[in-house]
Amino acid sequence: MQKAPGRRGRLKCHRRKAVVFAAGAKAEGHNNVLGSPTPSAVVAVTGIRIFVVLLGLCGLAALASNAAVELDHRLNSDVAQRTAGIRPALHRHLVRLSQALQARHAAKVLVVGSSSTVGVGASSPSKTYVARLEPDLERAVSGADFEVVGRGVSGEVAQGAADRMRREVDDVKPDLVVWQVGTNDALSHVSIDRFRNCLKSTLSWLKEHNIDVVLINPQYAQALVKDAYYEQVVNTIANIARESQVLLVDRYGAMRMLDFGNSRPVDLSPDNLHMNDEGYRRLAEQLTETIVADLPPGGDAPVANIPTPHPGGISRE
Repeated sequence: MQKAPGRRGRLKCHRRKAVVFAAGAKAEGHNNVLGSPTPSAVVAVTGIRIFVVLLGLCGLAALASNAAVELDHRLNSDVAQRTAGIRPALHRHLVRLSQALQARHAAKVLVVGSSSTVGVGASSPSKTYVARLEPDLERAVSGADFEVVGRGVSGEVAQGAADRMRREVDDVKPDLVVWQVGTNDALSHVSIDRFRNCLKSTLSWLKEHNIDVVLINPQYAQALVKDAYYEQVVNTIANIARESQVLLVDRYGAMRMLDFGNSRPVDLSPDNLHMNDEGYRRLAEQLTETIVADLPPGGDAPVANIPTPHPGGISRE
């Protein structure tokens, strides 16, 4: 049997352990056998902790940024789907308007629509988008004289505008027709097939008579989009514009993006249907930008920089 170490043996064993522990402590930056950290070790550990905290903050910021980018991408994708293919790079749509400006330095624009074209919701007639369009275009196209004629009928559906389109065109003899359309058809649940056929046949008639066209789709409002049929009409207009190769002002998409994050809409009047002064101002700018962007650069009509708007029972507009 092996004898247990005596007192002297135990002391030697403790000394050996103490020496080993002290060596290990010095190797890791400690200054004594009890493990007290040196100043350099304290700084290093503190630096590591700060670095870890900063990494965490950066991670949270990255997550927030990625979420914002994803939402922005979804909103922009929605707009892009409606406008995709409407403006091919080498194809110009406003041929007659361009020719009129080059030949006469003047052009006539006929605006047809419902109460948005009448200007319901504006504080005065001078604040409507029709009234603003003429000076906006003349500022954008130097040396050009525009005459803008508004012919709006409150509560009118597309078929009503189509029925009077020939008469209005014969009266005004426009180079460009701006057709604000779709809101009342959506609110009245006009048959999509009937609505589609009305738009296509009217656009075909205008094309046959060598008249340029720009379409304006319905306005956006949270109360309106609760009805799924409303957005179905918006998408139908986009598809017809693409098929007929006419320009589309995506009022719906621009107002939707502007409305995001706001507690109340900034573009609508208190009835939550018609636009207010700010909404009409933005629509006039968006329409002007769409028209000017399609005109040929240089020549007699140099283009200026025009800002783009980052765009109870309701029965009729």
